[in-house]
Amino acid sequence: MSSPTRFVSIDTTAIDGCKNSLVAMGDGREIADTSPMQAVLSERDKGNAVALVTIICATGSAPRGMGSQMAVKSDGSIVGTVGGGNLELFAIRHALEAMKDGCARQLHYDFSRGAEQNVEKACTGTSDFLIQPFLGAPHLVLFGAGHIARALAPLAVSCGFRVTVADVREDFLDARLFPEGTKLIHGDFVQIAREMPFDAASTYAAIMTYGHSHDEEVLDACLGRPCRYLGLVGSKAKLAELWRHLGTTDERKSWLQDVHAPIGLNLGGRSPAEIAVSIMSEMLAVRYGRPIPNAMTIGRK
Repeated sequence: MSSPTRFVSIDTTAIDGCKNSLVAMGDGREIADTSPMQAVLSERDKGNAVALVTIICATGSAPRGMGSQMAVKSDGSIVGTVGGGNLELFAIRHALEAMKDGCARQLHYDFSRGAEQNVEKACTGTSDFLIQPFLGAPHLVLFGAGHIARALAPLAVSCGFRVTVADVREDFLDARLFPEGTKLIHGDFVQIAREMPFDAASTYAAIMTYGHSHDEEVLDACLGRPCRYLGLVGSKAKLAELWRHLGTTDERKSWLQDVHAPIGLNLGGRSPAEIAVSIMSEMLAVRYGRPIPNAMTIGRK
Protein backbone atom coordinates (compact mmCIF):
# COMPACT_ATOMS: atom_id res chain seq x y z
CA MET A 1 0.00 0.00 0.00
CA SER A 2 1.23 3.51 -0.79
CA SER A 3 1.70 6.15 1.86
CA PRO A 4 -0.97 8.88 1.84
CA THR A 5 -0.43 12.27 0.26
CA ARG A 6 1.10 14.76 2.70
CA PHE A 7 0.13 18.42 2.78
CA VAL A 8 2.87 20.71 4.08
CA SER A 9 3.19 24.48 4.33
CA ILE A 10 6.38 25.65 2.63
CA ASP A 11 7.79 29.13 2.10
CA THR A 12 7.99 29.31 -1.71
CA THR A 13 8.57 33.07 -1.93
CA ALA A 14 11.79 32.59 -3.88
CA ILE A 15 10.09 30.30 -6.38
CA ASP A 16 6.72 31.85 -7.15
CA GLY A 17 6.33 34.80 -4.79
CA CYS A 18 3.82 32.98 -2.58
CA LYS A 19 4.76 32.64 1.05
CA ASN A 20 3.65 29.61 3.05
CA SER A 21 2.03 27.79 0.12
CA LEU A 22 0.20 24.56 0.83
CA VAL A 23 2.03 21.87 -1.11
CA ALA A 24 0.73 18.34 -1.71
CA MET A 25 3.56 15.82 -1.57
CA GLY A 26 3.15 12.25 -2.78
CA ASP A 27 4.93 9.05 -1.92
CA GLY A 28 8.54 9.03 -3.08
CA ARG A 29 8.24 5.33 -3.87
CA GLU A 30 5.79 6.10 -6.72
CA ILE A 31 8.24 6.25 -9.61
CA ALA A 32 6.82 7.90 -12.74
CA ASP A 33 5.84 5.34 -15.38
CA THR A 34 6.03 6.58 -18.97
CA SER A 35 4.10 3.66 -20.50
CA PRO A 36 0.59 5.12 -19.93
CA MET A 37 1.50 8.38 -21.67
CA GLN A 38 3.22 6.48 -24.47
CA ALA A 39 0.00 4.49 -24.92
CA VAL A 40 -2.00 7.74 -25.04
CA LEU A 41 0.27 9.16 -27.75
CA SER A 42 0.21 5.91 -29.71
CA GLU A 43 -3.58 5.72 -29.70
CA ARG A 44 -3.87 9.39 -30.67
CA ASP A 45 -1.51 8.82 -33.60
CA LYS A 46 -3.81 6.03 -34.78
CA GLY A 47 -6.83 8.34 -34.54
CA ASN A 48 -8.31 6.39 -31.61
CA ALA A 49 -9.92 7.80 -28.48
CA VAL A 50 -8.06 7.18 -25.22
CA ALA A 51 -8.13 8.51 -21.66
CA LEU A 52 -5.41 9.17 -19.11
CA VAL A 53 -6.28 8.49 -15.46
CA THR A 54 -4.06 10.19 -12.87
CA ILE A 55 -4.24 9.92 -9.08
CA ILE A 56 -4.10 13.50 -7.82
CA CYS A 57 -4.56 12.76 -4.11
CA ALA A 58 -4.50 9.71 -1.85
CA THR A 59 -5.15 9.38 1.88
CA GLY A 60 -4.91 6.46 4.27
CA SER A 61 -3.94 3.05 2.95
CA ALA A 62 -4.55 3.79 -0.72
CA PRO A 63 -3.31 1.15 -3.19
CA ARG A 64 -1.40 3.70 -5.30
CA GLY A 65 -0.13 7.16 -4.49
CA MET A 66 -0.35 10.60 -6.08
CA GLY A 67 1.03 10.72 -9.63
CA SER A 68 0.21 7.12 -10.53
CA GLN A 69 -1.27 6.89 -14.02
CA MET A 70 -3.20 4.51 -16.23
CA ALA A 71 -4.16 4.78 -19.90
CA VAL A 72 -7.60 3.43 -20.84
CA LYS A 73 -8.17 2.53 -24.49
CA SER A 74 -11.54 2.68 -26.22
CA ASP A 75 -11.99 -1.09 -25.88
CA GLY A 76 -11.53 -0.89 -22.09
CA SER A 77 -8.02 -2.35 -22.05
CA ILE A 78 -5.45 -0.53 -19.92
CA VAL A 79 -1.76 0.32 -19.77
CA GLY A 80 -0.51 0.92 -16.25
CA THR A 81 -2.57 0.65 -13.08
CA VAL A 82 -4.09 2.87 -10.42
CA GLY A 83 -4.69 0.14 -7.87
CA GLY A 84 -6.68 -2.74 -9.32
CA GLY A 85 -9.96 -4.18 -8.07
CA ASN A 86 -13.24 -2.27 -7.93
CA LEU A 87 -11.38 1.02 -7.66
CA GLU A 88 -9.77 0.48 -11.05
CA LEU A 89 -12.97 -0.87 -12.61
CA PHE A 90 -14.81 2.31 -11.60
CA ALA A 91 -12.00 4.44 -13.03
CA ILE A 92 -12.15 2.52 -16.32
CA ARG A 93 -15.93 2.92 -16.51
CA HIS A 94 -15.68 6.69 -16.03
CA ALA A 95 -12.79 6.90 -18.51
CA LEU A 96 -14.95 5.23 -21.17
CA GLU A 97 -17.75 7.72 -20.44
CA ALA A 98 -15.25 10.59 -20.75
CA MET A 99 -14.27 9.33 -24.20
CA LYS A 100 -17.93 9.51 -25.26
CA ASP A 101 -18.63 13.09 -24.22
CA GLY A 102 -15.09 14.53 -24.33
CA CYS A 103 -15.33 15.98 -20.80
CA ALA A 104 -12.58 15.65 -18.19
CA ARG A 105 -13.62 14.40 -14.77
CA GLN A 106 -12.35 14.66 -11.21
CA LEU A 107 -13.55 11.73 -9.12
CA HIS A 108 -13.35 10.97 -5.41
CA TYR A 109 -13.37 7.38 -4.21
CA ASP A 110 -13.84 6.67 -0.51
CA PHE A 111 -13.02 3.20 0.82
CA SER A 112 -12.39 4.31 4.41
CA ARG A 113 -15.24 2.14 5.76
CA GLY A 114 -16.88 5.32 7.00
CA ALA A 115 -20.31 6.76 6.31
CA GLU A 116 -19.14 8.33 3.02
CA GLN A 117 -17.68 5.13 1.54
CA ASN A 118 -18.62 4.67 -2.12
CA VAL A 119 -16.22 1.90 -3.17
CA GLU A 120 -15.85 -1.53 -1.58
CA LYS A 121 -12.18 -2.24 -0.94
CA ALA A 122 -10.19 -3.96 1.77
CA CYS A 123 -7.79 -1.09 2.42
CA THR A 124 -8.97 2.02 4.25
CA GLY A 125 -8.40 5.36 2.57
CA THR A 126 -9.46 7.63 -0.28
CA SER A 127 -8.26 8.29 -3.81
CA ASP A 128 -8.95 11.21 -6.11
CA PHE A 129 -8.58 10.83 -9.85
CA LEU A 130 -8.29 13.20 -12.79
CA ILE A 131 -9.56 11.61 -16.00
CA GLN A 132 -8.52 13.35 -19.21
CA PRO A 133 -10.01 12.12 -22.50
CA PHE A 134 -8.08 12.40 -25.74
CA LEU A 135 -10.52 11.95 -28.58
CA GLY A 136 -9.48 10.50 -31.89
CA ALA A 137 -9.45 12.97 -34.75
CA PRO A 138 -12.67 12.80 -36.79
CA HIS A 139 -12.31 11.47 -40.32
CA LEU A 140 -13.82 13.35 -43.25
CA VAL A 141 -14.31 11.38 -46.46
CA LEU A 142 -14.97 13.48 -49.56
CA PHE A 143 -16.41 11.69 -52.57
CA GLY A 144 -15.34 13.99 -55.38
CA ALA A 145 -12.23 16.15 -55.78
CA GLY A 146 -13.78 19.20 -57.41
CA HIS A 147 -13.93 22.86 -56.41
CA ILE A 148 -15.94 22.41 -53.22
CA ALA A 149 -13.73 19.55 -52.00
CA ARG A 150 -10.62 21.64 -52.62
CA ALA A 151 -12.09 24.47 -50.57
CA LEU A 152 -13.42 22.20 -47.83
CA ALA A 153 -10.32 20.06 -47.23
CA PRO A 154 -8.15 22.90 -45.79
CA LEU A 155 -11.01 24.02 -43.53
CA ALA A 156 -11.46 20.47 -42.25
CA VAL A 157 -7.75 20.02 -41.54
CA SER A 158 -7.62 23.34 -39.67
CA CYS A 159 -10.55 22.10 -37.53
CA GLY A 160 -8.74 18.89 -36.60
CA PHE A 161 -10.17 16.46 -39.14
CA ARG A 162 -8.25 13.79 -40.99
CA VAL A 163 -9.25 14.04 -44.65
CA THR A 164 -9.59 11.45 -47.40
CA VAL A 165 -10.56 12.45 -50.95
CA ALA A 166 -11.77 9.87 -53.49
CA ASP A 167 -12.39 10.33 -57.19
CA VAL A 168 -12.46 8.31 -60.41
CA ARG A 169 -10.62 11.16 -62.16
CA GLU A 170 -6.97 10.62 -61.39
CA ASP A 171 -5.90 14.02 -62.72
CA PHE A 172 -8.18 15.72 -60.15
CA LEU A 173 -6.30 14.05 -57.29
CA ASP A 174 -3.38 16.48 -57.41
CA ALA A 175 -1.66 16.58 -54.03
CA ARG A 176 -0.70 20.21 -54.66
CA LEU A 177 -4.39 21.17 -54.47
CA PHE A 178 -4.97 19.65 -51.03
CA PRO A 179 -3.43 20.10 -47.57
CA GLU A 180 -0.39 18.08 -46.63
CA GLY A 181 -1.42 14.73 -45.17
CA THR A 182 -4.65 14.44 -47.19
CA LYS A 183 -5.17 10.85 -48.32
CA LEU A 184 -6.03 10.69 -52.01
CA ILE A 185 -7.72 7.58 -53.42
CA HIS A 186 -8.21 6.91 -57.13
CA GLY A 187 -10.83 4.34 -58.05
CA ASP A 188 -14.48 3.49 -58.46
CA PHE A 189 -16.68 5.63 -56.20
CA VAL A 190 -19.00 2.79 -55.17
CA GLN A 191 -16.21 0.34 -54.41
CA ILE A 192 -14.43 2.95 -52.29
CA ALA A 193 -17.68 3.79 -50.45
CA ARG A 194 -18.26 0.13 -49.64
CA GLU A 195 -14.69 -0.60 -48.54
CA MET A 196 -13.87 2.63 -46.68
CA PRO A 197 -13.84 2.03 -42.88
CA PHE A 198 -16.77 3.93 -41.34
CA ASP A 199 -17.71 4.27 -37.69
CA ALA A 200 -20.61 5.96 -35.94
CA ALA A 201 -18.45 8.13 -33.69
CA SER A 202 -15.94 9.76 -35.99
CA THR A 203 -16.72 9.28 -39.70
CA TYR A 204 -18.03 12.28 -41.64
CA ALA A 205 -18.83 11.72 -45.32
CA ALA A 206 -19.69 14.31 -47.95
CA ILE A 207 -20.84 13.33 -51.44
CA MET A 208 -19.95 15.87 -54.12
CA THR A 209 -19.12 13.95 -57.28
CA TYR A 210 -19.31 15.38 -60.80
CA GLY A 211 -22.48 13.58 -61.84
CA HIS A 212 -26.02 12.86 -60.67
CA SER A 213 -25.68 9.11 -61.27
CA HIS A 214 -22.44 8.93 -59.26
CA ASP A 215 -24.05 10.83 -56.38
CA GLU A 216 -26.94 8.37 -56.29
CA GLU A 217 -24.65 5.33 -56.44
CA VAL A 218 -22.41 6.61 -53.64
CA LEU A 219 -25.36 7.58 -51.47
CA ASP A 220 -26.87 4.14 -52.02
CA ALA A 221 -23.58 2.51 -50.97
CA CYS A 222 -23.33 4.68 -47.83
CA LEU A 223 -26.92 4.24 -46.62
CA GLY A 224 -27.13 2.11 -43.49
CA ARG A 225 -23.41 2.29 -42.79
CA PRO A 226 -22.30 3.63 -39.37
CA CYS A 227 -21.54 7.31 -39.82
CA ARG A 228 -21.56 10.43 -37.64
CA TYR A 229 -22.47 12.66 -40.58
CA LEU A 230 -23.54 11.96 -44.15
CA GLY A 231 -24.20 14.87 -46.46
CA LEU A 232 -24.96 15.32 -50.15
CA VAL A 233 -24.54 18.31 -52.46
CA GLY A 234 -27.49 19.02 -54.73
CA SER A 235 -30.61 21.03 -55.45
CA LYS A 236 -33.89 20.22 -53.76
CA ALA A 237 -35.34 18.95 -57.05
CA LYS A 238 -32.39 16.62 -57.64
CA LEU A 239 -32.49 15.36 -54.08
CA ALA A 240 -36.23 14.73 -54.17
CA GLU A 241 -35.66 12.50 -57.19
CA LEU A 242 -32.89 10.61 -55.40
CA TRP A 243 -35.16 10.10 -52.40
CA ARG A 244 -37.84 8.58 -54.66
CA HIS A 245 -35.30 6.20 -56.20
CA LEU A 246 -33.61 5.11 -52.97
CA GLY A 247 -36.42 5.23 -50.42
CA THR A 248 -37.92 1.93 -51.52
CA THR A 249 -38.42 0.43 -48.05
CA ASP A 250 -39.27 1.76 -44.62
CA GLU A 251 -35.73 0.97 -43.46
CA ARG A 252 -34.15 2.89 -46.33
CA LYS A 253 -36.53 5.81 -45.76
CA SER A 254 -35.36 5.84 -42.15
CA TRP A 255 -31.72 5.95 -43.27
CA LEU A 256 -32.48 8.83 -45.62
CA GLN A 257 -33.89 10.80 -42.68
CA ASP A 258 -30.32 11.12 -41.35
CA VAL A 259 -28.79 12.44 -44.58
CA HIS A 260 -27.95 16.15 -44.57
CA ALA A 261 -29.17 17.36 -47.94
CA PRO A 262 -28.87 19.89 -49.36
CA ILE A 263 -25.57 19.78 -47.51
CA GLY A 264 -24.47 22.60 -45.20
CA LEU A 265 -26.15 25.39 -43.30
CA ASN A 266 -28.29 27.81 -45.26
CA LEU A 267 -25.87 30.76 -45.05
CA GLY A 268 -26.72 32.14 -48.48
CA GLY A 269 -23.28 31.87 -50.14
CA ARG A 270 -22.83 30.24 -53.54
CA SER A 271 -19.08 30.19 -54.21
CA PRO A 272 -17.09 26.98 -53.50
CA ALA A 273 -15.42 28.68 -50.53
CA GLU A 274 -18.73 29.88 -49.10
CA ILE A 275 -20.34 26.46 -49.58
CA ALA A 276 -17.32 24.86 -47.88
CA VAL A 277 -17.81 27.16 -44.87
CA SER A 278 -21.49 26.19 -44.67
CA ILE A 279 -20.64 22.48 -44.82
CA MET A 280 -17.90 22.75 -42.19
CA SER A 281 -20.24 24.73 -39.95
CA GLU A 282 -22.88 22.02 -40.14
CA MET A 283 -20.34 19.27 -39.43
CA LEU A 284 -19.05 21.12 -36.38
CA ALA A 285 -22.59 21.57 -35.11
CA VAL A 286 -23.10 17.82 -35.39
CA ARG A 287 -19.72 17.11 -33.81
CA TYR A 288 -20.45 19.21 -30.75
CA GLY A 289 -24.13 18.34 -30.44
CA ARG A 290 -25.43 21.80 -31.28
CA PRO A 291 -28.81 22.49 -32.91
CA ILE A 292 -28.58 23.12 -36.63
CA PRO A 293 -30.15 26.49 -37.55
CA ASN A 294 -31.69 27.14 -40.96
CA ALA A 295 -31.36 23.47 -41.90
CA MET A 296 -32.53 22.61 -45.42
CA THR A 297 -32.39 18.84 -45.00
CA ILE A 298 -34.67 17.11 -47.52
CA GLY A 299 -34.76 13.84 -45.60
CA ARG A 300 -36.00 15.39 -42.35
CA LYS A 301 -39.37 16.86 -41.46
